[in-house]
Amino acid sequence: MKKNLTLLTALAFAWNAHAQPTLTFATNAPVPGTQYTLHYGPYVAPGNAGAMQTWDLSALASDSTDVLQLVAPSSTPNGAQFPNATVAELSSEVTTYYQVNANGIHFAGSDDGVSLIVNQTVPNYLAFPCTMGSNWSTPHGATFTFDGENVHRSGEVSGEADGYGTLTMPWGTVNDVLRIHLVNTLQDSLSLFTIDYTYDSYLYYVAGQPFPIAELVSATVDFGFGQPELVQFSRWTSDVSTGLADAPAFENDLHVYPNPASDLLNISLPSGSGAKVMASVNDAAGRTVLQAQLNAGGAVARLEVQALEPRHVPIDAHG
Repeated sequence: MKKNLTLLTALAFAWNAHAQPTLTFATNAPVPGTQYTLHYGPYVAPGNAGAMQTWDLSALASDSTDVLQLVAPSSTPNGAQFPNATVAELSSEVTTYYQVNANGIHFAGSDDGVSLIVNQTVPNYLAFPCTMGSNWSTPHGATFTFDGENVHRSGEVSGEADGYGTLTMPWGTVNDVLRIHLVNTLQDSLSLFTIDYTYDSYLYYVAGQPFPIAELVSATVDFGFGQPELVQFSRWTSDVSTGLADAPAFENDLHVYPNPASDLLNISLPSGSGAKVMASVNDAAGRTVLQAQLNAGGAVARLEVQALEPRHVPIDAHG
């Protein structure tokens, strides 16, 4: 039976060199009133850096969950200790404070009920605006008390948006994802010894959601004797909430990216399509300006469009 799948009936694309997503204060700033469930599980490989990547994190497996809430710092018991914080994140183990402004999301400190850590130098965890190639490095410093002893913390947080593309999760596929590679190096100095920490994380963001879809963490702790301890884990959300209206049912399995495109257009077709699909690109008058056979069958097909003039056009796929 022949199927006619109309792609981009309401969504158009234009050829442009800047196809990657951008995170801004307007689209990705955390604000009080948000609540979401976070899954924890084993670490998986983060995939490659670069443009137009397809990251497969479908093997993520949940072994525990936590419900996180974003609230006003003033509503927490020690919120007054963080006068510059604009939002607090409540989990079952710790309250984390952030200062969010037009320049990014800054880590103001934390309160786990044992140590109250107020950062004197506030590191930037995510810079605004952030797009492919954005990078930053900020110092991290605090003095706090642990088990009756003063601890002097120093370090640096470095971030880079190292790729964009499509992210496959256990629950589905997300387009226009920007990946952040964040490295947090810390040293805690106590009276008799020091502890060195390195947190190497990959975070996958989409515009419109104030928290990452997924984060893959490799944490190394070195007490200065013996072998450093390596802890790896993953944490992720069970869906995406960007505030955008839901697409029609038939579009959920149809993904075209990047949007805009310059040379190569990726078309992800549903598994029910035929092994060979014919794609046609039409101009504003409905005339076919490009036609090509896509050998797909439920995979990602690629259409070369570099010869076309820049404009908004619809695409049809028949299979």
